[in-house]
Amino acid sequence: MKILLPILILVSAFFLAKYLIATGPEVKKKPFVERLPVVEVIPLKPQDYSVNLKASGIVRAGTQTNLVSEVSGRIIKISDVFNEGSYFNKNQTLLTIDASDYKNALAITASDIAGSKALLDQLKVEESSTKRSYTLAKNNLGLGKVEVSRKSNLWKKKLIARSVLDAEKQKLIQLQQRVEDSLGKLNAFTSRKLAIESKISATRARQNQENLNISRTMIKTPYSGRVLQKNVDIGQFVTKGTGLGIVYATDYVYVDLPLSLNQYELLGIPETFQNKSTSTKNLPKVTFNSTNSRLQSSWQGQIVRTSAALDSESRQIKVIARINNPFVAKAGVSAPVRIGQYLDANIKGKTFRNVYVLPAGAVRQNKEIMLLKNGKVHIVPVDVLVNTSKQTIIKPKENIEGESLITTSLNQATQDMKVITLEQQQEKLKKMENKKEKAEKIEKISFKTNAILTVVS
Repeated sequence: MKILLPILILVSAFFLAKYLIATGPEVKKKPFVERLPVVEVIPLKPQDYSVNLKASGIVRAGTQTNLVSEVSGRIIKISDVFNEGSYFNKNQTLLTIDASDYKNALAITASDIAGSKALLDQLKVEESSTKRSYTLAKNNLGLGKVEVSRKSNLWKKKLIARSVLDAEKQKLIQLQQRVEDSLGKLNAFTSRKLAIESKISATRARQNQENLNISRTMIKTPYSGRVLQKNVDIGQFVTKGTGLGIVYATDYVYVDLPLSLNQYELLGIPETFQNKSTSTKNLPKVTFNSTNSRLQSSWQGQIVRTSAALDSESRQIKVIARINNPFVAKAGVSAPVRIGQYLDANIKGKTFRNVYVLPAGAVRQNKEIMLLKNGKVHIVPVDVLVNTSKQTIIKPKENIEGESLITTSLNQATQDMKVITLEQQQEKLKKMENKKEKAEKIEKISFKTNAILTVVS
């Protein structure tokens, strides 16, 4: 029994295995399934796109002035507004320099002018007297000539002696000398008057200069603004050329915004030429926001011009934006602009009409896109207008409105290559899963039926 029992078990196992193989379900071959690249698509629709460029720059004063003393003297008065950060109005006196020396010099010039005028008046009186003397001398000279002529005729008739005629001629010579002396004095009066009048003019020029110096002892502001820096204080002696402080106007400020040439071209700024004027009215608007500050503020500005040259190192061009009245309290502004402050700028650039806004990466090699047509790839060349970190704006070279754009990256894709969308693949897998479940149910039913028939038989 120990030998026969194992043999019977092995024989029974052999026939049972043979029976199961013979009565088991046949293995069905799976049909060939073509594996296609799975892609995602989005519909295409043209739209208008406005460019918004991001930049940042530093605030600088539109008008900044170094206050410099034009006279020498001691500072005797300083206004309360002449402190760093204080605001002042136009023509307001910031500080006063002692003007005593210039007032004394002005008094001296006034005295010099009065003396010169008195001398000129005296000279005019003398001139008038000399003119009368000259007229009288000329009249006497005429009478003397007549007398000499008369006595000359008498001498020729032997009625008078030669000595009488000679005496009369000597008188005539004296009268002639008197006329010449009076004429010389009259001519000298002209030059003497010119000298005195020149002296008066020079003294008046010095008087004007002293008046100007006195006005310069009061340092007034040429515009409404703010004090940036104060360099002197009361009691300090200053000389001509001493720096007193720095102020800047508060009516507007500038912000220099560096841009690449590609960004600059997206602004649509008209180029300026030497022989052609351009209007600034339609230049791009700019919205500024403060950075690195808990007090969030926003200011509206506008680009007014561009720099004259590219930066030699960065090869960027600066556009210059202007913010009007940045120090006036307004809604949405919690703090005034600060000179030297960094501001973020959002620049409104060109508006492109009837373009397509695609996800970043949807354009291959920056020159073409892939469309899905009848389950195949269709490659379309495009012109890229704008590239951002999230979007690419294109102008296609053929009509693609209503088409489906392939957004999946297919580096090796070629024209007319077959692909399948994610939705189509999911639908296909779902159908295959349903078929598989039905087949398994049928196999289970068939297996159970065969087993029952075997048991019955």
